[in-house]
Amino acid sequence: MQAQYQALAALSTGIYFTGLAFLKIAATGMPPLAGDRPVHLARTLLADRTWLAGGTVVAVGACVQAASLTGLTLVRAEPMFLAGIGLLIVLAVPVMGERLTLREWGCVLVLAAATALFADAVDGAPGTGRHGGTVVLTSAATAPGAGAGTAVPPWLLGTVAALSLLVPCAGFLAADLARKGAHARPLTGVALAINVGLLTGTAELMLTGTAARLGHPFTPAAAAYPALFAITAPLALGQLQIALQRGRLVIVGLVATATAKTYLLLVGTLLFHEPWPDGAAPELAVALALAVLAIAAVPHHERRPSPARLHRAPNAR
Repeated sequence: MQAQYQALAALSTGIYFTGLAFLKIAATGMPPLAGDRPVHLARTLLADRTWLAGGTVVAVGACVQAASLTGLTLVRAEPMFLAGIGLLIVLAVPVMGERLTLREWGCVLVLAAATALFADAVDGAPGTGRHGGTVVLTSAATAPGAGAGTAVPPWLLGTVAALSLLVPCAGFLAADLARKGAHARPLTGVALAINVGLLTGTAELMLTGTAARLGHPFTPAAAAYPALFAITAPLALGQLQIALQRGRLVIVGLVATATAKTYLLLVGTLLFHEPWPDGAAPELAVALALAVLAIAAVPHHERRPSPARLHRAPNAR
């Protein structure tokens, strides 16, 4: 049965990256977007049919992810989520013609190693899954009531959401204020992508809680999850579009996804009291460290053009 949920988890990321490709195409024809002009940003996005199509595909991917997490714990879903990055590489490099530097390819390989370690850590471990919002326990080490169906105090949920919103929004505004003139080296969009990842991870956290609390419609948490999702998801989409307009799809998608899934795993397992499989903690810790290293090692600036290109450019017609 778990194989079906694992397939859904991998499929969700594939759908998400397909939507990102639509959003990237839409970004090329849009006027310059900025987070400090929210009305202009919303009007521009909602008036673009390609963006609406991409946003719809992304929303479908989010729903498929939520469905996968009704049968998987976050730690078991993590390798499936990260494995979908292979499709991102295919869409961005051969299909859309983007290029990666050797250092960026190295970051991809580090993230691939992290994915393999995540998969190896949970492979063969006692199974822990969810069904109908209640964790199904097959390990004596798993505490009863663990999982996203566990009631989270509203104050704790609000604190997590507030910090998760404050940090990326403040970082985004700071990055925008620090932007230089036309002669500055162009950015790869790493800082924006990290902010997008934090917002996306928060939205996914709330969507996970919403799916798990469907059987408890009258509790405070049942109302808080969808309300917080309705706030974080549009913010994530807005910042995502700005990031895609300023950076390459492969870099924005890679960094944002790795950040979102790492955040979802770390905060989600703590918030929902999901234990890690017995004996897998050291390997999972190494996998998390590699995922963070992959994010941190991505260059923040694009390569400078070679002198030969600079000399040829004025004569190019």
